[in-house]
Amino acid sequence: MPLLSYRLDESHLVVELCDVVDPDNEAAIEQELLTLLPCCGPSTVIVDVVTPLLTPRALGVLLRVRGDAEQRGVSIAVVARYETTREVLSAASLNRVLRVAYSLQGAELRSRGCRPGTEAPRKEGLRERLERRITPSDPVPPPARAVGPYADTSVPRFPGKR
Repeated sequence: MPLLSYRLDESHLVVELCDVVDPDNEAAIEQELLTLLPCCGPSTVIVDVVTPLLTPRALGVLLRVRGDAEQRGVSIAVVARYETTREVLSAASLNRVLRVAYSLQGAELRSRGCRPGTEAPRKEGLRERLERRITPSDPVPPPARAVGPYADTSVPRFPGKR
C-alpha cells in the first residue's frame, strides 16, 4: 500500500497517513515509512495524519519509525488535524515526543524548534540590562516561566479539557 508523499521544500518530506492502522496493514505502513526515511536526507519527515481515528497500532508505528529516524539523523513531526487525533496523542503524552502540530506550517515550525503561533521574543541587549537598575526596595520578580519550543506541551492535559 503506497503512502502519498511529497516534498514541502528541500528539507521537509510530507507523508499522508490516510488509512486507519490495523493488524492487517500495520507492517506495510511501517515498511513504507521506513523506506521513505533515507530519501529525505538529514532533515524532517512530517507525517500528516489525515484519518480522525488514531489506533494504538498507529502510535506504535509512529514511535518505531521515530526511533529508526533518530538513528539516521532524521527528525519526525506529526500533523494531527482532527481533535480526536490530538486527544489520543495528548492522552498518550506523545505531543512533545512526536512534535505534534495542527497544520503543516506548525509542523514545519516544530521541526525547527519553534512554537507555532507565537513570535520569538526580542532578547534584551546589554545596553538595556545595564540601564535597568535593580534596587533592594524593588519587588521580587515572579518565578521564571517555562521557555522553549515545547513549554506549553510539557504540562499534562486531560482529553477534552484545555
